[in-house]
Amino acid sequence: MEEKNWEENHKIEKCPGTDPEPQIVVSLPGKNGETKTFSVNRKKAMTLAGACAAVLICLAGAAGFYGWQYHHSKVDKAAYQEYMAHKEEQEAKLQSLLDDNEKMLRDMSEIHTLETKLRRAVIQSSGDKEFTSNIDSIGAAEGVKSTDPAYSGKGGPGADISMLDVAAAQNRNLTAQIDREKKNMHELLTVIEGRNNRLSILPDLWPTDGGVISSPYGARTGPINGGYDWHPGLDIAVDFGTPVYAAAMGTVETAGWNGGYGQYVRIRHGSGYESAYGHMSGIAVSAGQEVRKGEIIGFVGSTGYSTGPHLHFEVFVDGENVDPWYMLKKTN
Repeated sequence: MEEKNWEENHKIEKCPGTDPEPQIVVSLPGKNGETKTFSVNRKKAMTLAGACAAVLICLAGAAGFYGWQYHHSKVDKAAYQEYMAHKEEQEAKLQSLLDDNEKMLRDMSEIHTLETKLRRAVIQSSGDKEFTSNIDSIGAAEGVKSTDPAYSGKGGPGADISMLDVAAAQNRNLTAQIDREKKNMHELLTVIEGRNNRLSILPDLWPTDGGVISSPYGARTGPINGGYDWHPGLDIAVDFGTPVYAAAMGTVETAGWNGGYGQYVRIRHGSGYESAYGHMSGIAVSAGQEVRKGEIIGFVGSTGYSTGPHLHFEVFVDGENVDPWYMLKKTN
């Protein structure tokens, strides 16, 4: 119904004439009830309509393209800003890594210098030729002189080298140097500990704080019944309760009452050395316990066959008593 009314109002009809192309007559209502009539060639009308459609399509495409471009330009800008922030962060981390590498390399050089000085000081303070030879040989297997820095650094302009490659090379150099210093220090410590262990098993530490030798090792007059008596150790007279120290490192063999010795401790030091301590008022260790040189093992007393507070101190070599006097460092 609407199509019919539209046709009646606009009165579209073909124009008569000799023109081979049909005409389209369009009547449009104007102002004051007037009617305006237009005559358009059908071919031109179709061309105009196609051109309009093409313009509309181009406008729509352009709007879509510029809309897409605008949206993605914002995305690309944000991604670029994020990339630049990440790049700056990575560059800062790289520079920090390079700075740390340089500092660590300087520290390792100082450690190497200290290790060299320590080795020299130990050599100078030792009369043990074997020990000195062992200390001096540390690092020699690698061809490193004791006065040379343990560096293997190389370099150049390196125009085409990235700083990441530089950091990686420094890390490799630093790792090798650390490993070398660890090995040298471990070997040095092993040699020193070996020497100290050999020395520390000698029962040569004075076993009390002060005191005087009230009865020497060997033949004497018996302190209780008189007559001839063989004394297998030293009697060190000192105040009651004075600490008694292990004369060397070792393992406690006996800790307890032992007849005329009273409260008694015997320690096995190794390499055939042993020491014994008698007449103590109290014992601070137990059998099987490991003790260090200078560790308190008991206290001076007068238990067993004793005429007053003192420490009876014996030294054994391969099971035989020897005079402790020749072992002791401190005499009074």
